[in-house]
Amino acid sequence: MKSALFVDFDNVFTQLRALQPAAAERFARQPIEWMRWLVDRLEVPDGHADPAARRRVLVRRCYLNPNWYQQYRHAFLRAGFEIVDCPPVTSQGKTSTDIHMVLDIVELLQHETRYDEFIVLSADADFTPVLRKLRRYDRRTSVLAIGFPSAAYQASADLLIDERLFIEQALGLSGDHAEGAETAPTPGTPQATPPAAPAPGEPAGPATPPLAPAQLAEIARRIEAAVAQSAHPVPAGPLALRLRQTYAPALDTWNGHGLFKPFFRSLGLDRLVWLSGSGGRIADPDRHASGLATAPEAEAAPQDADLPPQPDAADTMPAALDDAAAEPAAADPAWGGHAAVLPLAREVSQLTGAPLLPPPVVRAVLDALCADLAQRPYEPTETARRVRTACLARTPAVDVSLRDVVFLLRGMQLNGHVFSRGMDDVHTLAQRLLNQVLFLCQREQLPLPPDSVALLRQWIAGDLAP
Repeated sequence: MKSALFVDFDNVFTQLRALQPAAAERFARQPIEWMRWLVDRLEVPDGHADPAARRRVLVRRCYLNPNWYQQYRHAFLRAGFEIVDCPPVTSQGKTSTDIHMVLDIVELLQHETRYDEFIVLSADADFTPVLRKLRRYDRRTSVLAIGFPSAAYQASADLLIDERLFIEQALGLSGDHAEGAETAPTPGTPQATPPAAPAPGEPAGPATPPLAPAQLAEIARRIEAAVAQSAHPVPAGPLALRLRQTYAPALDTWNGHGLFKPFFRSLGLDRLVWLSGSGGRIADPDRHASGLATAPEAEAAPQDADLPPQPDAADTMPAALDDAAAEPAAADPAWGGHAAVLPLAREVSQLTGAPLLPPPVVRAVLDALCADLAQRPYEPTETARRVRTACLARTPAVDVSLRDVVFLLRGMQLNGHVFSRGMDDVHTLAQRLLNQVLFLCQREQLPLPPDSVALLRQWIAGDLAP
């Protein structure tokens, strides 16, 4: 498989440094190690002719700001990279990295050597149009996006490299996620996730209990209902996201299958077919015959088929899964006094992946976090664990998942907060979290009139933010 790799160094390094400084240093100083992982162990994007193909990274380009990151230049040179200097071009420090990368990608698209895969290491949503262009030319795209990449950016890639997988396996570090927690949700694109069984020589993690037959039957019914309510084949990414949010943590490893696609096959839904391309879609041949008619071949669930490109994954979530995600919130008494907030909170959660936590639960997490930081320094994994334990120990107990705690902590960090620097009061943390959610809404182009902003403030920060 002929691949071309493009590294937006500034973007990846700064995002990693905000979450886990050791990972940023390992990424910058040991590119040979994570390149070996990318070639030898990273799965091939869905839809490639040979799923067992091995990558040949023929082009390696790193786009780097020499004014700030000159000290990391030689490590990438030793790893066989071409270095493209991208110094600041504005007084605010903005570089021309995105322009250089896009021009180089388009140039290689026309090259006499047909590159099968374009790998982009960046969370910059400015690359969304070029990913879509590559898809139109039938090229596979793999993306590493640290942090909370936009839904459209994720949906435009064939493979989203899981942040935790990259940190733990490619960089050889324990992730900044506690056991059972996961990275930002990824609507629209299947993720490259850790395999169900550890690689030879690696320690085996704790086993996840398999789902009961009744649970599997319920999940199968929800998938069938979602497909039945949709006029078009259902994008696999948003479908998988809603299932994980509803049935977490049971679906952290997809019942031992590692990915949503083999898990879907294991359900034995003979009436439905899996369509490769555009991140994967699920169709009912009886309902979606027009889409299947133009595909080369549509096969039953255990096989693959191709489908002409559909609208990108800002596709509307099928009502069946919206209802499934809404049921826990509607039944939660903690939302009893916040009925006016719930509709907007649900919409924001579905669009951005923010956890749908009632306001008292958000406040409990903030209070527990402040109390913990007042006694101990911040440690990504242990702090999240202690915060959740403190919430469970309250009277009455506040049950919040470890995944949701990690999401809130990472959101504050990605908004620029540095823990254990003397600014860990509850008002500052609430404002950081609110700013991050507002940023995610703006990035996903969700219009927020003043009354909606007030409701969002009430949901996230209550009376803490001015």
